[in-house]
Amino acid sequence: MHCLTVIYPQPDDIEAFKSYYEDKHLPLVRRLPGLRSMHHAFPEAMGPAQVFCIFQAYFDDAQAFEAAVTSDAGHEVAGDVPNYSPKGAQVFHFPVETVHEKA
Repeated sequence: MHCLTVIYPQPDDIEAFKSYYEDKHLPLVRRLPGLRSMHHAFPEAMGPAQVFCIFQAYFDDAQAFEAAVTSDAGHEVAGDVPNYSPKGAQVFHFPVETVHEKA
């Protein structure tokens, strides 16, 4: 598996961010080819923080991730970010290591 993680800073208008993000941006993300799953959270319970929202998406492997972000849908998703997060975002991607659970 390969994980895309996006971290957003605190916006000036919280409700506008949430509304646009959930109603317009996430439907664009769902169109990414090879997307296996995705989730997001607003860790407000932590109190005032530099991290306002965190998003993660999973792809089969690095090649599927690259195909997604370089696709037309990937370019549309990336180009949409300034519409709801003018402060930008931090983007990370990495292979997911196997986790061995304690027996």
